[in-house]
Amino acid sequence: MATTTWSIEAYCQEQHPSDWSLLPIESQTFLESLNLSSVHPWCSEDAPDPFNIPGIPPQGPLLIWDHLETPWDMLVTFVAVALPSTTALGELWLRLFASVIAPLGIAHLLWSLLESKARVAKQSGKSKTMLSAVCLLSVASSVVILTDTLYVLEFGPHYGATLLAASSVLSFAAAIKNSLYKTLMGQLCLFMLLGYLIYDCETGQFQFGHPDDIVKIAEGLYYDASSPFAEQIVQHWPASHRTYSAELGATPWMPTGDSRTGLPFLLCKVKSPAWTRIWLPVDDGEVVALDISFPATGHDASNPVYLLLHGLNGGSQEEYVRDFSWRRTAEGSTVAVMIARGLADLPIRGWNVFHGARWTDAHAAAKALRDGLREGQILAGVGYSMGGIIMANYVARSGPDCAMDVAVSISGGLDMRYETNFYRAQRLWQPLLTEELRNTFVVGKWGERVRSRLTKDQMKQMMRATHVSEIDKTAVVAYNGFRDLDRKYCCRSLNFFHGIVAHLRRHFVSTDYYSEMSALGDIPLEEHYGNGEKSTARIDQLSIPFCVLVSLPTYLAWCII
Repeated sequence: MATTTWSIEAYCQEQHPSDWSLLPIESQTFLESLNLSSVHPWCSEDAPDPFNIPGIPPQGPLLIWDHLETPWDMLVTFVAVALPSTTALGELWLRLFASVIAPLGIAHLLWSLLESKARVAKQSGKSKTMLSAVCLLSVASSVVILTDTLYVLEFGPHYGATLLAASSVLSFAAAIKNSLYKTLMGQLCLFMLLGYLIYDCETGQFQFGHPDDIVKIAEGLYYDASSPFAEQIVQHWPASHRTYSAELGATPWMPTGDSRTGLPFLLCKVKSPAWTRIWLPVDDGEVVALDISFPATGHDASNPVYLLLHGLNGGSQEEYVRDFSWRRTAEGSTVAVMIARGLADLPIRGWNVFHGARWTDAHAAAKALRDGLREGQILAGVGYSMGGIIMANYVARSGPDCAMDVAVSISGGLDMRYETNFYRAQRLWQPLLTEELRNTFVVGKWGERVRSRLTKDQMKQMMRATHVSEIDKTAVVAYNGFRDLDRKYCCRSLNFFHGIVAHLRRHFVSTDYYSEMSALGDIPLEEHYGNGEKSTARIDQLSIPFCVLVSLPTYLAWCII
């Protein structure tokens, strides 16, 4: 076996502890009150020796690929990974820029039709290839806008239909004029795809926008109106800021939901704040990091302190983390980002690498920050995406022991058991996310540890996974000893045994990964409350104000629990 390229010695040499003396005295005092070190505990004089624990494969990439036993295995694995990622990338780029490609393509086609016959006759093969590409991209972009659920449900199909009619007529005329017969065949395929997307064979009707994505919840702010505390919070929240509209900064010039997701990441760049990193040992002997950003004038004990949990594959260098930090520190608040165990550049000695059901690290970080706050100072938790899932799970599970005063989950989830039903995301966005997760984390950083706990078949399935749920099922579940993602019960529909099944699920559902990581995960999917009985679900142990910000296809829904 070859040796791994990662070593604790090289890691420690790359560390550059922050110089606290350069910070305002108020910030220095706050850091000292936390009683945490700017030097990684494994790089100090008291570092464990030896660093590598006997019986645990060292940190580093996968070195032995014994799960690919034949050339056929290698070929199937390559195709299974490359094809979905390449297809998703092409479709994603088309969806991101469809609103620009369609009108520009129509303008180019109109100009080409006005050219003289003599000039058309002199066109090279390269020019005709470009014209053919413009024809197909114009029609394809128009199809995207016509069938995009977010845009159609918000503004109607008329704009997309107009673009499609114009691009189709002009493309047909340009193809005939330039004898581009293969282009005509391509257009025919696009129209067949359009028919498949908008015609419902069961009802015999045309539909624009997928029916599963139709929003049945009115936009606005949801809260318990009988709670005086919640009512008091809502009074400070202007009604005009509870919805998503062009008047409040929405982006109607991005006529697809994917462009509203992707373009801000491409166009909006935020410089990195001056992070001060400190290290927090947690209960099982591992270490997480806290990257702290202070106001320019130093830590202000009269303003809230924010604990931020980043998303999967994230860290303190993510654009949304940077943006949040600049905005909150400008208000005089201190922001601390918890870098989850094993993510970014954080090492792990033992078996317990990151997974989404572990909320105890967030609790440890919140308690550590709480020790540095003066009495009455607010500690607010904010989680994005995977961080939002963990934040929700933490505030529900910790109940009255929650170390925070208020929490917000942004684009997270309360019940991840529905994750396996997000087919569009699995096809379009998740192949790219899965490839990054597998290459940099599962295989690139913990490859040998994962291999030692998975069978060859599980390794093979993990290497061929095309969406996150497949990674979770083949790698995370098996590696961490969960029973399954979410076990399906054959007797779920038997009313006679419903009570027994519900009782058993209450006690044993926690062994399922998606149930374990969800704030609502211990509530059976078929069980509903509202009959006056007191619930014993973990979400009912919530002890602090908790806001969930959820983006739906055409609305923005706010919930205070």
